[in-house]
Amino acid sequence: MGLFDAGARGDSSEAELRDRVATVPNAITAVRLAGIPVFAWLVLGPGAYGMALALLVAIAASDWVDGYVARRFDQASRLGAVLDPLVDRILIVVALLTLLAAGVVPPALVILLVTRDVLVVGGALVLFGGLAPMPVNRTGKAATAALFAGIALLLAAAWREAAVVSTLAWTLTVAGTVAYYVAGLLYARKAWELRRG
Repeated sequence: MGLFDAGARGDSSEAELRDRVATVPNAITAVRLAGIPVFAWLVLGPGAYGMALALLVAIAASDWVDGYVARRFDQASRLGAVLDPLVDRILIVVALLTLLAAGVVPPALVILLVTRDVLVVGGALVLFGGLAPMPVNRTGKAATAALFAGIALLLAAAWREAAVVSTLAWTLTVAGTVAYYVAGLLYARKAWELRRG
């Protein structure tokens, strides 16, 4: 998902999104956000990799849940369209920084992914003066899914020291990183077209 995808909440157009805050999907997103520092503490504090992995999977999976609830019960909102993908970005960055501090991932991976997000956020601020909902693209969805899976498997490999899991984790992470940049270019092109139009 892109940093400011409306599609995270059911591919609703901006005109269809409502100015609502107190919705079930937004509450789920808030719980997801609250779980992120707990994940970091579990890895860096007690070194409870198993519990941290379970929490990471739950946070990532609940991203699908809030989107489903928003679509199924007509609870899409402008806040959710911005907040939901923003929490995805925060989760990826915090997870990477946490795994970097734990010695699980190299600095180069963190720099690559954080740089992409800085460029996307910076571009949005320059073009729109803030974060604006944009339609999701499949490349963005695939990139986010691959990165979530790759990061989770990197943690699993560090927890159980499994070479096969590590290979799969790096394959997904590298593929997700490439797709992440491709999605960023697609969003940049779409944003530029919207700005000019």
